[in-house]
Amino acid sequence: MSALSYQTPATSSLFNVTLGSNSRFSQVSVSQKEMVKIFNQKSGEMMQGMCRLENGFDTLFPLFRGLIRLGKPKSLHLTFSNEERSIFYSFKEEDQTEVEQFFARVLALLQKEVKFKKVLKEIIDNRLRFKTEQSLLQTALLAD
Repeated sequence: MSALSYQTPATSSLFNVTLGSNSRFSQVSVSQKEMVKIFNQKSGEMMQGMCRLENGFDTLFPLFRGLIRLGKPKSLHLTFSNEERSIFYSFKEEDQTEVEQFFARVLALLQKEVKFKKVLKEIIDNRLRFKTEQSLLQTALLAD
């Protein structure tokens, strides 16, 4: 069994992608909220599993699906479920390291996207607040 850990400096959240045991469950969190749940198990010489985006992050499914399709290892077989916002996968046990690294890269990109959207929302909110204050100030100055 091997585990791959990745730490994002911006969020200081740590997640592990561990795809190599008889039965394993992992989760990826952003700001204390679960973003992705990963479950996998060994079946003969194959590993089978599922990745599911949690509530609040399910709008990222099209991006998640696209990132997984890009540059996926040839040994990784995928089935997508739009209704469940899940991806079912299988791969040969010997390709475990390559698949773990691939999932870690995809999940790191998803975390960066969530952080970007959070910062963008803050910028937009600040801009709206500034415009409102500017309008109130202008109204107050012109009222006299």
